[in-house]
Order: sequence, then C-alpha cells, then structure tokens
Amino acid sequence: GHFQYNTVALGLALWSFHYMTMPATFANCIGGSILFCLALNFKQMTLYYAPAVFAYLLGKCFVEHSSGNKSCLFLVRFLALGVTVIVTFAALWIPFVVSRSEGVTASESMLQIVQRLFPFQRGLYEGKVSNLWCVLSTKPLSFRRRVPERFQPICALVTTLSLCLPSCICAFNVGRKHLTREAQSQHLRSLLWAAAGTSLSFFLASFQVHEKSILLPLSPLSLLVADAPLLCFWFSITSAWTLWPLIETDRIQSAYFACIVVFALASLLYDRPF
Repeated sequence: GHFQYNTVALGLALWSFHYMTMPATFANCIGGSILFCLALNFKQMTLYYAPAVFAYLLGKCFVEHSSGNKSCLFLVRFLALGVTVIVTFAALWIPFVVSRSEGVTASESMLQIVQRLFPFQRGLYEGKVSNLWCVLSTKPLSFRRRVPERFQPICALVTTLSLCLPSCICAFNVGRKHLTREAQSQHLRSLLWAAAGTSLSFFLASFQVHEKSILLPLSPLSLLVADAPLLCFWFSITSAWTLWPLIETDRIQSAYFACIVVFALASLLYDRPF
C-alpha cells in the first residue's frame, strides 16, 4: 500500500499547473491555487512543488496590465492568492477541529495534525532512500553519526533551499512574462521543469525523505518526454529501480518488471532513447 494514494495528489498538482498557465484572466491562477492546496492537503509531499509554484505565481502578480496602477494590481493579485490559500486550508482543516476529541483544545488538535504531517522525530532519512544524506552517512563520512541531531534539520534546510533557488528564479522570470495562447506551452513546460527541479532538490537534500518521494520529480518530468526523451527515459528507469525495497514489501515485482518492459518498448518506438 505505498503507492495507491499518491496518484490523487500528483494528479491534482499537475492539473493545478495546467490552470495556472492558462491564458485569459488571473482567475485561472486562483483555480490552480485551489487545486494545489487540495493536493498539498491530500499528501504533504506535494510541498516539494511549493517553491516553484510560489515563484511562478509571484511572477504572475508582477505582470503589467494595459490599464490600472502597477502597484495596486500586484497587491490585489497577491492578496487574492493569499485569501484563496487561507480559505481553502480553513475549509479542509475546520472539520478536524470541530470533531476533535473531548478535552482537546483546537490548538492541540492542530498541533497533532502538524506533528503527523512532519515527523521530525523519525530522523534525517528513512529506509534505503537514495539521497545525499544516505550517501554521506556511509563510512568514512558518517554524516548522520558525526553531526548532532539538532543541527541536521538546519543543514538539510540550507542545502535544499540552495538547490531550489535556480529553479525558483527561472519560474519567477517566466511568470513575469505576459501570457498569450502562443506562449502557454512555454509557460507550462517551464513550470513543469521548475517543479521537477525543486522536488528533486527536496528528495536529494531535505529532512526525513521517504523512498517514494522520487515520484514527485518523476511526475512532471514524465510530461516533458518530448523535450528531453533521453533524460526522461533513464530518469524513469532509475527512479523505479530505487523503489525496489518498497516494491518487494508490497509484493508487486511481477508488475514492476512488466511495466519496465512495456515502458522500454514504448520509449524505443518513440525516440530510441538507449
């Protein structure tokens, strides 16, 4: 049961990218923000996309309009996005607060949810995740043993944000450009690349990473196969291979090999990525 629930959050996130990059009015960004909030609340790992989404939408707030004050327009758009996020989160979290156990305050109920969503007590990484900290924790480096636990989250945060920064800058610059029907494809591709970049940064360097988090960068990259077929093919194969411990746990080895063969044949027919 490691994989079946992730598809809902990934689907909502990809749909949010589609709506955010639709030309017309800023209302499309509002709709995309609602979908992204739903994805984020369905599966907290969708937070890996958040820096790219925030940077792109922030850039959209700066897009000039033929009429109206530039500063006023930015403020209206920024506040509209903020209110959208707050209202969506409130609508999803209020039932948990209302139906809390007797004797538990609203703040305690919220804190319990946050602790479940972000289990820092589990340590730097989990299982056999193939990220930087797992590699650096092998001998002779032994990062996990040599660095005090209280400093590990800080190291992970600084490294993750540093790796995310280039993707966020690109997403922001693209978001600032005026969106037309001709440029929609470029905006969507740029947002997908940025989302893949930030999510891969989180997978490689963030705190408490699970093996299946590799699905986050793999999802947007799968839609970019026309831009980089060789990269997408080998990244998909490698990502699936890193999931082998979970595949063994769920006893889906036959499905794994069948899907790999079908995927390889389809890729061979498409663009010969070998």
